[in-house]
Amino acid sequence: MSKGAFTEKRSGTYRMVLTAFFVAIILLMAFTPLGYIPTPLIKISLISIPVAVGAIILGPMEGLILGTVFGLTSVYQSMAGDGLGPLMMQIAPISNIIVRLPTRMLMGFLTGLIYKKLKDTGARTVSVPIACVSAPVLNTIFYMSTLCLLFFNKPEVQAWAAEANLPTDNVLVFVTAMVGFNALVEAIAALIIGTAITKALMAAMKNSSVSIMA
Repeated sequence: MSKGAFTEKRSGTYRMVLTAFFVAIILLMAFTPLGYIPTPLIKISLISIPVAVGAIILGPMEGLILGTVFGLTSVYQSMAGDGLGPLMMQIAPISNIIVRLPTRMLMGFLTGLIYKKLKDTGARTVSVPIACVSAPVLNTIFYMSTLCLLFFNKPEVQAWAAEANLPTDNVLVFVTAMVGFNALVEAIAALIIGTAITKALMAAMKNSSVSIMA
C-alpha cells in the first residue's frame, strides 16, 4: 500500500471515529438532562450544538448523519411522556415523524454546507460562528414551519394551545409565543459554546498528521 493510500485510509478511519463520537454525544444529551432545558411549554434543546460542530468539522454528509440521529431521538421521545409531542404522535404519527426527522436531517446537512460555502468564499473569520448559529435557527424554522403546516389547525392542538394560554388565531403570533425565547437562548448558546468547541477542535487538529476536516 502506498503512503498516500495509507494516509487516506487512516483519514477515513479518523472521520468514522469522530462521527461515532459526535453520535455518542448526541445520544448522551438526548437521554439525559444535558440536552434540554425545561420550560413551561417546550424544552430548550442544546442538541443542535454537537450537530453543528460535527457538521463543520466533518462536512455536510456527516452533518446529515448527525441530524438524522438527533431526529430519531426526537421521534422516540415523542412516543412517551406528556405534552405536545405525544399528542402529535397520537393525532398523526407519520406527520409527527415528518416534523421531527427530515427537518433535523436537513438542518445538519445545511449547517455543514453553509460552513463549507463561507470558507470557500474566503469568509473564514465568520464561517464558524455563522454556521454554529445557523443550526438552531434552521432547526427552529424547519420544525415550527412543518408543525404549523401539519398540526396547527388540528382541534387537539388548538385545545392544547388554548390550555397553555397560547394564541390560536394567528400562526405567527403562536410561533413567537411558543418558541421565541427558546430560539433566542438556543442561538446564543450555539454561538458561544459551539464556536468555542469548534475552534478548540480545529486548533487541536491543525498539526495532525492526518487531515480529516471537510
